[in-house]
Amino acid sequence: MAGIGFELKKIYGRKTLASGLWGTIYATMTTIGPAVLSAVLILALKILLDRADITLLEERFFVASTTYAFVIATLSAVFFAAPVSRYISDCIFLGREQDICPSAFGVLTLSSTVSGVVMLLLCAGMYYRDGVPMTFLVSYYFLGVLVTDVYSMMTYASALKHYRTLTFSFFLGGLLAVGVYLFCSRRLGIDKVTAACMALVCCYFVILYALVSQCIRSFGMPKSRYFAFLPYFRRYPKLAVGGFAYTLGLYCPTIIYWLFSGMVEEVSIFRTFPAYDFALFIAVFVNMPSLVIFVVKVETAFYEKYTLYVSALNNGTYELIHKERGVMARALRHQLFFVYEIQLIITVVLVCLVSVFFPYLSAGAYMLHMFVILSLGVYAVFCMYFTIVVFYYFSDYGGACISSLVFLAVTVFGAAAAVLQNDFYPLPLLISGLCGWIVSFLLLRRRMEKLDSFLMC
Repeated sequence: MAGIGFELKKIYGRKTLASGLWGTIYATMTTIGPAVLSAVLILALKILLDRADITLLEERFFVASTTYAFVIATLSAVFFAAPVSRYISDCIFLGREQDICPSAFGVLTLSSTVSGVVMLLLCAGMYYRDGVPMTFLVSYYFLGVLVTDVYSMMTYASALKHYRTLTFSFFLGGLLAVGVYLFCSRRLGIDKVTAACMALVCCYFVILYALVSQCIRSFGMPKSRYFAFLPYFRRYPKLAVGGFAYTLGLYCPTIIYWLFSGMVEEVSIFRTFPAYDFALFIAVFVNMPSLVIFVVKVETAFYEKYTLYVSALNNGTYELIHKERGVMARALRHQLFFVYEIQLIITVVLVCLVSVFFPYLSAGAYMLHMFVILSLGVYAVFCMYFTIVVFYYFSDYGGACISSLVFLAVTVFGAAAAVLQNDFYPLPLLISGLCGWIVSFLLLRRRMEKLDSFLMC
């Protein structure tokens, strides 16, 4: 995110109303723009499918299969994200930028293999159980692999510093997807669900092509050292475990409910909990403004204080080190609490507004109840994430790992208890988010007390 911070400081440095507005738009499009555009595309395809008068079973099949593909892609890509991010940072710091592009191809190979195996099993299950057409299965397989590859390449966005190109590629891919769907369904006569899947494949192929092309253009064509990042899993195991545990903890209740809850619906080989899944989807979007606020308020203001402190730690006197650490700590505390407070207000307001429109979304009181609790749960999870990011600034991977593991453990036990009780499904995410947030904040405060000796050693 440091690259975004540099750009935002240039924009806000002009200190005009227009620059403030452009800075907010830039931060929004670079942080949550791709996610928003992806969600809009899925919703647009769903609306097109509804207008095409497909059956309720076909609609549920499209939603369920797409959800599974994106969950598999996220978990497959995030396993490599944290160690690879550290590898990219070291390459830039050591002046070995020519090794960045080869590592991208290595990551794509490994992540594609992982997601490809899982997607192959899903396709085989759909074929042998329900005789799903091969045209859909082939498209679905490539969709899972391509989404995984795009998520893997997103790790390189900070190194590339071409955020507008990234967001534009998502926008262009979305437009292409709508066109491909209309062409395949109306001109070629392909069934609507398969046409929608093909449209998503074309979309993510365009995005992946843009990301890989930009990586080659920035760092040159790779020739060797494709897997030089693998030793980082051994050098920084806490970094790898912590990054994966956080994402797994967010998806763990969903997976457990799919497998063991009595509230699930079965569509082909897919098991879904539509009320919980939709409520969680809206809850995540309600809390997305916090990502923009975090980048603007923390990555810009805090980063400057952080660099001054590190410079003093390397070359300054004890008095200067003590002074800069105090300035940095106050800035960090102020900016973090600013994000906590503002996002809480935004979450409460948006929850109230969304609750008004929930009946128009064919959502009942039970789904609304889950949405309210899940919104608070996602808020706590995001606050925990912001606190964990600070650990990465100080190379305290142990603190980040402990916080993420606490979050994951509480989530698993809470979701298991909810399944046994056949109730209280949204509570585990709220309780685990609060536990992880509290643990991360206490560990961060403890780290700040002895930060000088920790970084020097």
